[in-house]
Amino acid sequence: MAFCCNTRREEDEFHVEYDPPDTIEKVKKGIEYAGHEYLFIEGDETAYDSLRRLRPDMVLNRAEGVRGESRESQIPAFCEMLGIPYVGAGIMSTAICLDKPMTKMILEFNGVQTAPFQVFTSVDDPLEPGVGLPLILKPSHEGSSMGINWDNVVFDEVPLRAKLAEMLETYRQPILGERYIDGREFTTGLLGNFLPDEEPRFLSVLEIDFSLFPEGLGNVLGQKAKTIFDRSEHYVCPAKIPEPLRRRLEEASWRAFRALDIKDWVRFDWRMDADGELYFLEANPLPGIDAVEEEDEYSFYPMMALASGMTYDEMIKQLIEAAFSRYGIY
Repeated sequence: MAFCCNTRREEDEFHVEYDPPDTIEKVKKGIEYAGHEYLFIEGDETAYDSLRRLRPDMVLNRAEGVRGESRESQIPAFCEMLGIPYVGAGIMSTAICLDKPMTKMILEFNGVQTAPFQVFTSVDDPLEPGVGLPLILKPSHEGSSMGINWDNVVFDEVPLRAKLAEMLETYRQPILGERYIDGREFTTGLLGNFLPDEEPRFLSVLEIDFSLFPEGLGNVLGQKAKTIFDRSEHYVCPAKIPEPLRRRLEEASWRAFRALDIKDWVRFDWRMDADGELYFLEANPLPGIDAVEEEDEYSFYPMMALASGMTYDEMIKQLIEAAFSRYGIY
């Protein structure tokens, strides 16, 4: 069993979604706990040759890729070309989920509510009717809240144009402008697949408690909140929500999982407005898996898995078993 990821060697916003060495070591222990021999493959330009040479029985893929708007599809493409089974979403799903506007269009078509939006390719693009202000601006092809903080929420035309100019210059890609939903934010996770005799397990819901973040970060889980001010005490898991809301989140997550053809595991982000309306925010078919108790450094997916009664090792074991079952390998 090979673990393929990108090793975090720098702490800037362009590398924060890569895996630090202590996470890689925890995954190694989890793979061995599941009864498999462990290999490591760096998810960079050398990955194809490593996969071809080592020929692992399966790849646990957590690689974010190195460049390009579909970079998260690179390892799935290598594995499929070489005929190597792998854990997680395929080429098309990983490409779509890294494209925020495309993800929203597919989910809207499949009955999953998202906020009104448009895509800006120029600072002068007019605001489309029906989108309206306030907007939150996001790079279209990035993850881990890259490029997003409270000042991405714009309430009128002047800051909209200024922020657009800044983001177009910095990220060199289209910018998603999404109606800002002021309300509660939830994260959901699934583990498993829709197979004839099973369905994905819905993990404990996590809620972000914005009231516990320092003043000035606002009601947005942005890059600063996720890195500089990240503490487990800022998150409530299991979320203190009524059963009907939990069920609505579960059903919406299952619908999104099917519509995007995701495999084995995923993390979804949602907003709920003052009227109780749920809006999809983002899908992550390669969820972060940091869990360092000594440094209080937890990604949301293992936080939800632990709250669901799993150990970290058991989470990795069940993830591997989900992929084996999907491939019909026993």
